[in-house]
Amino acid sequence: MRVFAEVAFIVVGAVGAAICLAALAVRLPAGQPVFEPGLRPRTRTDLWPAQLVRVERIVEWSSSSELNVHTRLRPVLVEIAEARLARRGLRLDRDAAEARRLLGPTAWELVRLDRPPPPDTDAPGIARRDLEKILDTLEAL
Repeated sequence: MRVFAEVAFIVVGAVGAAICLAALAVRLPAGQPVFEPGLRPRTRTDLWPAQLVRVERIVEWSSSSELNVHTRLRPVLVEIAEARLARRGLRLDRDAAEARRLLGPTAWELVRLDRPPPPDTDAPGIARRDLEKILDTLEAL
């Protein structure tokens, strides 16, 4: 008899929980996620091009360590610098002096082709303001 009472109690509880969830689902706005105040909704990256998501992650990682700057961010910036310099008929490997002048010391130090790997790979990555400065320089080319 005791087992029957326990099973009945569990079944009644499950049915009650299902009724409460159904009532809650009816009252919530359809398709509208509910957020607590102060929390912002997660950005939907499934609609973004994969390349944009990849670059966004590289930029995020580049602030964490110098190794990420050198192995992940630097190749992207070198590609951008080469494309921008090519508009002027210049190449990083052939016209280093002119490229250095156009890029300035901050951007040049990061994109120069003979840049050695960082001695301390755990050193902090690139500061946001420095990256913005480099991107502004590349955009101005």
